[in-house]
Amino acid sequence: MRTVNLLKIAAEAEVLRLRSMLARQARRAAFGAGALIFSLAVLALVEIAAWQTLRLYVEAIAATLILLGINLVIAAVQGAFAARSSPSHTEGELLRVRRDALDGAKGALSNTAAFPLLRQADRRRRRAFFRFGR
Repeated sequence: MRTVNLLKIAAEAEVLRLRSMLARQARRAAFGAGALIFSLAVLALVEIAAWQTLRLYVEAIAATLILLGINLVIAAVQGAFAARSSPSHTEGELLRVRRDALDGAKGALSNTAAFPLLRQADRRRRRAFFRFGR
């Protein structure tokens, strides 16, 4: 009975952990999509204004290359922010609960399941001996 309860706790902890993780990923995707839309709009307007301003001081190719470098830095910073998302405290706790419950269930299951398996193996060994051992 204890094994079944431990397995139920492990399953519930895993479901809650997955829900928490999915909620975090959904929030991350929503914020990322919103940031992408606004970043593209701002970047387009900044590009136009910067290119027009740079064009007054340098040639068109040089202005374009300068803006390309700036765009690369902006993309790297945004990529770093998008990649920086660690699991929440709740996810870590639920993972620990699941592992503890599964470890407890394994211990209880190994004690109760070992004896029938040993008996079954002994019966097979005896049958094989009487069939082929004579």
